[in-house]
Amino acid sequence: MVGWLERHAQAIQAAGALVMSAAALAAAIFVPWQIAANDRTSREQAAREIYREFLNISIQRPELAAQDVCTLTDPAKRAAYENYVDYLLYTAEQVMELNPSDWETDITARLRLHTRYLCTFAPADLEAMTPAVASLVQGLTLACDSSMTCPRAQP
Repeated sequence: MVGWLERHAQAIQAAGALVMSAAALAAAIFVPWQIAANDRTSREQAAREIYREFLNISIQRPELAAQDVCTLTDPAKRAAYENYVDYLLYTAEQVMELNPSDWETDITARLRLHTRYLCTFAPADLEAMTPAVASLVQGLTLACDSSMTCPRAQP
């Protein structure tokens, strides 16, 4: 057996080097793929958790989900409402990154309830959003006109 190993040492070394090269190549392909898959799964889980938390807030504070911004005179209630909409926009950004076609209808319906407030957004506000969410907001605010703005209190 020792003689056979000595006679075929070069072939065995070449085969070993070939196997090691194949293993290194497989690792170079598989590891980044696995990292990307783990990252995607992690982002999906985080987005679903954010959406679940948004739903919890909507259940706990239903008045925010269907609030008319024009009726808010109390600064604390207005701040709560604005933060609610900001969280809705953040939630929209997170879930729309997963698969926009799956989430667009739901997010649009939720944002539509706040069109009057969204009409107050400046172009800089839209630039701070992801393109998918900015597009949804722009679509909703195309109809912004004087009927969508809050009437000023008469002195």
